[in-house]
Amino acid sequence: MSENTFHTSSIPEIFYSDSTKKPFTHCKVCQKDVIQTGEPYIIEKAYGQDLIKGKRDMIFEVVYCLDCIQEINESLSEESRERISNYFKTHTNLDKRDKELKKYELFEIDIWLNNCIVKNKSIDEVDEFQIYALCIGNELLFHQAPYMVCGEAIEEVMELLSNKSLDILNDLMTDIIDLPPQYRELFKTRTPMIF
Repeated sequence: MSENTFHTSSIPEIFYSDSTKKPFTHCKVCQKDVIQTGEPYIIEKAYGQDLIKGKRDMIFEVVYCLDCIQEINESLSEESRERISNYFKTHTNLDKRDKELKKYELFEIDIWLNNCIVKNKSIDEVDEFQIYALCIGNELLFHQAPYMVCGEAIEEVMELLSNKSLDILNDLMTDIIDLPPQYRELFKTRTPMIF
C-alpha cells in the first residue's frame, strides 16, 4: 500500500455520540446534515478524569462541518492563528506519523489515538485529553487524523490565544456545548480546539 493513499473504515464507536450511542449526523454549529451532504467533517471529543467515580467521563462532543471550521478559524485573530500554526509545526509532525502508520498498514483506532501528538504521552498517562477524527459520510478517514491531544498540550495552545480569540471560542462553547456541572469551572479556560 502506498503511504500517501487514503484508508477509510467504518466510524468506530469511540467516535459515536456518548449520549445517544449512535453515529453523529449533524454539524453542531450550523445543524447541516453532514451524512446527507457527503461533506468532510470533524468529530472532537473531550474526556476528563472523574476523581470521585474513579473513571473517565466524556466532557463534551462536537461535530463541525468544514465550512464552520473555516468560519471559526477566520474569526480568530491573525496573531492567534499564527501562534497556533507555529506551535503545531514546532511540536508535531503529522505527515511523518501518517506515513509511518500507513507504511506498516496500522489502521487500528487504538494505535492512532494511543499517544498525544504533541507530548507523546500515552492515553493511560493523562487525566484529560481530546480526540479528533476526520470523517466523510459513515467513514473515518485515516489521514493525519485520528489523533489525541493531552490536556497539557491543550493548555499550552490556549495560552497562545489572544483575549479576542478566547472570547470567540468561549462564546461558541457556551452556545453549542452543554458541559456537565462538575466541569463548567474548569472549562471556562478550556475551549474546543478545532485547529
